[in-house]
Amino acid sequence: MNLDQEKLLKLREMDDVFRKLRRLINAEYNRFNVHGLGMTEGKMVIILAQHGPQKASAMAEWLRITSGAVTGISDRLIDLGYVERSRSEYDRRIVMLSVTDEGRKLVDHVMEMRERIMLKLYDGFELDDIDKATDIFIRMAANLDPKSESSEE
Repeated sequence: MNLDQEKLLKLREMDDVFRKLRRLINAEYNRFNVHGLGMTEGKMVIILAQHGPQKASAMAEWLRITSGAVTGISDRLIDLGYVERSRSEYDRRIVMLSVTDEGRKLVDHVMEMRERIMLKLYDGFELDDIDKATDIFIRMAANLDPKSESSEE
């Protein structure tokens, strides 16, 4: 077996482990989930809480989903009382999404849940391990999205 074939085999192995890890993280998230909200819905509320009111198009960019998907997610979050729509003060044609007080409580819950999952996921990691893993994740993100920022979340 030559070096290229060996690398491809190792990459497939790493990809399989990575996919399994994503499934396990999603399953863990769903164990603590509120109202059956998905990770994207939770992230939308967090973004609105941290960055203030946003247009649907801005939310689509933040979440890397379509504007139509933002509409569906925001409709659900509005129905649950976590998000509200309002017209821009400056241009009535622009619809803004913002977090409600109930949404801020949800953010606290989601952040606690994320911390519990994170502590469980990285249990036994030394600071050096965390630094190495962070570097690898940053490099992987940059490979897929040269404009990516490591501090989006």
